[in-house]
Amino acid sequence: MATFKYEVEILALREVHEIPGTWDDESFKGLLHHLEYDGVEDIPREELREMASLALSDFEKEEAVEKVLEFRLGERLNKGQRKNLGNEMQEDPLWIEYSDLSFHEELFHVGCMLYWTFPRNFPSPDIAELTFRITTLKPEAKNSLINPSASFLCRILNGGMDKYNIMNRLFDESLEGDAFPEADHILWQIRNKGFDEGSRAVTVTVYTSWNWVEDLKGVRNFESVAWTDGQLEG
Repeated sequence: MATFKYEVEILALREVHEIPGTWDDESFKGLLHHLEYDGVEDIPREELREMASLALSDFEKEEAVEKVLEFRLGERLNKGQRKNLGNEMQEDPLWIEYSDLSFHEELFHVGCMLYWTFPRNFPSPDIAELTFRITTLKPEAKNSLINPSASFLCRILNGGMDKYNIMNRLFDESLEGDAFPEADHILWQIRNKGFDEGSRAVTVTVYTSWNWVEDLKGVRNFESVAWTDGQLEG
């Protein structure tokens, strides 16, 4: 069983209202084209977000939801599903509550655009930005730190929370097993600064909804046993 113990230090856990770089210039242009807005390529880059919101505000709120869902999710949702979400997204943070985890990140990005456009009608999108350092004292344990996977990081973070946290309640078998495919939909984006050979550590920032990491509030240091999918049988 290829598992190792790691030392973990929480460096920052804060609320953010968008994931930096996700709605970029090309995304705003793409949405404007999708809305059939004229002269997209002539818009100065510093005005793209404002123009995308203005163009979207020409639609009724429910139709605006459908338009952004079409742009971000394409055919992953059918017309009926998009129509239903047009009402639901005005009331509920679906990046937390939608039944299919694989939609959560994109529903958050949709929620951001809708809030920027209709701040009185859609909930303010807030998620967690968590930065932490993982260190190992064993050279043979560093492989999981060089390019840490979502499954490995979920196991790391689970070690800093009590057994009643929501991740453990829902996915205890995956956390203890050799395959945790849902992890890719729990940790939406992972950014790391690269493994440091001198300290045998990596600093990682993840973006996720609060329900997965809320129990880490107030936690500073802990030890965690973790592994990447496939290691138990490796």
